[in-house]
Amino acid sequence: MAVTRSVVSDGAERLPRAVAAIADALGTVYTCAALHVRHRGETVCDIAFGELFPGGAAARPDAIFDLASLTKVVVGAALLALIDRREGALDDPIVRAIPEFTGRDPRRSTVTFRHLLTHTSGLPPSINARDEVGAEPIIARICAMPLRSAPGERVVYSDCGFILVGQAVARLAQMPLADAVRTLVVDPLGIAELGFRPQGALIERTVCTENDPWRGRLLRGEVHDETCWSMNGIAGHAGMFGTASAAAEIAEMFRQGGACDLRRVLMRPTAAAAVKEHARSGDERRGLAWALKAGEGRPCGPMLSESSFGHTGYTGTSVFVDPERALTIALFTNRVHVSRDPEPIGALRVAVHDAVIRDLGLAS
Repeated sequence: MAVTRSVVSDGAERLPRAVAAIADALGTVYTCAALHVRHRGETVCDIAFGELFPGGAAARPDAIFDLASLTKVVVGAALLALIDRREGALDDPIVRAIPEFTGRDPRRSTVTFRHLLTHTSGLPPSINARDEVGAEPIIARICAMPLRSAPGERVVYSDCGFILVGQAVARLAQMPLADAVRTLVVDPLGIAELGFRPQGALIERTVCTENDPWRGRLLRGEVHDETCWSMNGIAGHAGMFGTASAAAEIAEMFRQGGACDLRRVLMRPTAAAAVKEHARSGDERRGLAWALKAGEGRPCGPMLSESSFGHTGYTGTSVFVDPERALTIALFTNRVHVSRDPEPIGALRVAVHDAVIRDLGLAS
C-alpha cells in the first residue's frame, strides 16, 4: 500500500527506537499514526506519521482519530465523577438508574455499576444492531438480553455493559451523554479536541478509518463502530474522537490522582481505586473501566510495570500508563484502514512500549 512516508514531530530525537518501529509499520499496519509520550508529567514527544486519508495531507500531531473503545475510559470517568458527587454509588444496582433492566431473572437486580465498569455483569460481549435506528431500541434490546453468567462471576469484555454505563451517565446527570461527558470530564481538564461526532474544522484534521463495505464508503469523521453508528454516533462504548495528547491527558489525570495541572475531575481515592484490581478471570484483570497488565504482559507488553493500566481501541488506538515509571504512552493508528487482523497492531504496541522504555533509559 503506497503511503506518504512523512513524519511530523516534536521530540522524535529522544525516541529513536520507538520512531523507527512505528515508521517501519507505515503502510503495512496503518496509514496514519500519532505517538504522544509523557514522562513525569512532561511531554517527551508528539509525533505523527503518514497521511490523513489516501492522497491527503500529511498527518500532524493534532490529528483527530476515532478512539473506538477508548471512549469507555472517558465515559467511565464521567460515571465515577457522578459517584463522587453522590449521584449514585459504585455498588448500587443499575436498575436504580435503568429500571427497565429488570426481568424474570432475579440476578439482573443484583448487577451493579461496579459490574458494568469491570465487565463482570454477565451481559454478552456485543449486539448486532445493524438493523436498528436510534439508541432507544438498542437500549431496550440490551435490557432484555439474558445474562450469560452470574454477576461478578467472570470477566467478559462487553460493549453492551458500557452502552448501559453511557445510559446511566446521561440519566444520573440529567443531560445527553455527550453533554455529560463534556461537563464532567472534558471541560474540567481543558481538553478542546475530545468529543463525539466531530464537525466543522475538526473534520479537516480527522483521520480516515476503514473503507467500509457495509456503508459503501471510506469512513472519515464518522464512527467506525457499527452499533454506535446505529445509535447516531453517541454511546458509552465507542464514538469519541480526539488526539493522542487528549487521551494522554485523561490517563495522566488518573495517574496523578484525579487531577491534571490542578484541574480536578475525580476525588483522589476514586482515581486511585479505578486503576486497582477489582476483577480477575483467566488472563483478564480489570480496574474501573481500565484494563490492568495481566498474564504474559497482556495487553501492554512485558516491559511495563506490573501496576500498569490502559486501554485499547478497535480502530488501532491505545493509551497505557506505567505508574512506577510515571510514564504515559498514547499510540494512535488507523490500523483498520489496512486490516482488521489484531496481531500486527498488537505486536506494534508491544514493540513501541518496549522501545520507549529503552529510549528513555528506564529499563530496569
